[in-house]
Amino acid sequence: MGAGNYSRVMSKHKKSEKEEKGAAKRSEVTEEKKPKAKKASGKKADAVKKAEVTPEVAPVVAEAAPKKAATKARKPAAPRKKKPVAPTVEEVALRAYFIAERRQNMGWPGDETSDWVEAELQLKREAGFAV
Repeated sequence: MGAGNYSRVMSKHKKSEKEEKGAAKRSEVTEEKKPKAKKASGKKADAVKKAEVTPEVAPVVAEAAPKKAATKARKPAAPRKKKPVAPTVEEVALRAYFIAERRQNMGWPGDETSDWVEAELQLKREAGFAV
């Protein structure tokens, strides 16, 4: 270890000692400002602690606390509605196929054009288009 390294290490060490002393002084100052509470022991201390937490005391404590200025509550932003997406030709063709299959099995009249139109209407309604 060279002489330059030694002096850097020692200067850091001195700085940390100064910081510790400063922190100790700050904590002493804050302790002096705080009022010291008497320590209660035994059953009386437990009774005092329980008395402070009872529901009868809570409303009185709440009323005694200073009220904050009323602020307008903001409503959470409503989620933006996504624009409906038109169904693809493949989606329409698949739906038209199932409509035609059902129509034929049930013996209902119709043709492939009406199946196609019905498929488009169903898919647009499901996507959120006003049809």
